[in-house]
Amino acid sequence: MTKEIKSELQKTLVLAYYLEHIQSMPSFNITDLTAVFRAAKEKRPQNINDTVAKNVARGLLMEASEKKDSKKAWVLTATGEKHVKEEFNK
Repeated sequence: MTKEIKSELQKTLVLAYYLEHIQSMPSFNITDLTAVFRAAKEKRPQNINDTVAKNVARGLLMEASEKKDSKKAWVLTATGEKHVKEEFNK
């Protein structure tokens, strides 16, 4: 049974996983996240930076070593990848 993805935090994390594992992006920035929310036909969080920051605080995302297109970029942590696979049956 797949757990339903309800919160903005969960959606941001799952879409970050999609960018890394399906779109093969080594890192992603706010522009990438905004585009993937649109492509998924999901409402973008009002403060997407806050949802990213909260996922960072939870240890599920971390800042990438290099910027992407002159913007701060992030990657999933090993914990974040495991969380998506286990919690959302991906």
